[in-house]
Amino acid sequence: MAADVSARLAWAAQVADPRPGERVLEVGCGHGVLLSQLAARLTSGSVLGLDRSATMTAAAAARNAAAVAAGRVVLQTAALIDADLPDAAFDLVVAVHVGAFWRPPADEYAVVRRVVAEGGRFLLVDQPLQPGTAQGRADRVGRLAAPHGLTVAAVHTGDTPPRPSIAVELRPRRTLVTGE
Repeated sequence: MAADVSARLAWAAQVADPRPGERVLEVGCGHGVLLSQLAARLTSGSVLGLDRSATMTAAAAARNAAAVAAGRVVLQTAALIDADLPDAAFDLVVAVHVGAFWRPPADEYAVVRRVVAEGGRFLLVDQPLQPGTAQGRADRVGRLAAPHGLTVAAVHTGDTPPRPSIAVELRPRRTLVTGE
């Protein structure tokens, strides 16, 4: 693990494990540390780093300058709810410690559901302050995401000092076509 990569972000990249050719969206990319980890795992494909702060997207662009120049990393300054993102454009969406997903009404889930491709997944990573709350937090995510067409597929836990981390993996709920 590189010296500037926290245990939580290294673990998140490992759990996300983007496959070659995947189109990845990181919501709340901050300084671009996880963005670097995700882009390094792609032999083809691309990563879009999205952050509402121009300061953060500038920092992420500087950190990932070679990947930006190669076209593997693209950055956009916007809140997820306001971003101009095409439908079904991403195979993997990742968000680390993005509070909007943990608080009602959590309309950001509707955007994720719209932009995630068929068979895609959304990984929501956090480091709960209270020990032993992983399942309760995953249940909360499930309740907030369900009205927007996403369902919890798995809950990953990692030993990431100073506290354990969780990654709630959500997948689009398949909609039934009349007559099926």
